[in-house]
Amino acid sequence: MTIFLASAMASVATTWLAGWWGVAVVALIVGAIAWEHRGITWSTALSAIFAWAMLLLFDATSGRFGALATALGGVMRVPAAVVVAVTLLFAALLAWSSAVVGTEIGRALRRGR
Repeated sequence: MTIFLASAMASVATTWLAGWWGVAVVALIVGAIAWEHRGITWSTALSAIFAWAMLLLFDATSGRFGALATALGGVMRVPAAVVVAVTLLFAALLAWSSAVVGTEIGRALRRGR
């Protein structure tokens, strides 16, 4: 649970500062550090979903988010909820794949010692 919350907070901070690349960097580091924990890749993916959901919720309180989601949904010819779901799915897949690479880096470094 501690890794989940730390990963989520780090994902929020790095996304805010560096954009979507922040999720990949955080997940890579978490995977490399916590590679021995069972299910760390999925936990990292769920923490990215949680982090981006919090960022989307923060943006939604500003009042402009609904109009943007509706406009993007109109362009893509899907409901606004699909735009939100795809956004969260992107964060999850990005974090999962980066965490997988990170765990392999962690294992390789461990074997090298």
